[in-house]
Amino acid sequence: MEEDVMQTEESGAKVLVKPLPKILDDLDEHIRSAILASREAQESARLAARSAADAIAAAKDSRESGERIAQEAQRKAEEALAKAEEALVKAVIKKLSQSEWAVTAIVLILALVFGAAFLAVALMSAL
Repeated sequence: MEEDVMQTEESGAKVLVKPLPKILDDLDEHIRSAILASREAQESARLAARSAADAIAAAKDSRESGERIAQEAQRKAEEALAKAEEALVKAVIKKLSQSEWAVTAIVLILALVFGAAFLAVALMSAL
C-alpha cells in the first residue's frame, strides 16, 4: 500500500482515499491552473479584440483609399474627355478654315476668269 493512498472496501467496490493534505494540495494546484488559464484566456480575448479593431481600421482605410483613387480616376477621365473634345473642336475649326480658304480661292479664280472675259468682250467691242 502507498503512503498517501489507502484502499478500503465499501459495498464490494474498492475506493481510493487520499489524505486531506494531498487533496488540498491537488485542489490548490487545480485552482492555480484555472487562474492561469483564465488569465491566458483574458489575454487572448484582449489580443483578439485589438486585432479585430486593427482589421476594422485597415478595412476603413482601404475603403477610403479606394474611394479617393476612384474619384481621382474619374477626375482624370473627365479632364481627358475635355481635352479630346477641345482637340475635336480645333480639328473641325481647322477643317472648316481650310474649306473656307478653298472656297475663297475658287471665288477669286472665278472672279479673275469673269474679269478676263469682261475685258476680252470689252476689247473685242472696242476694236
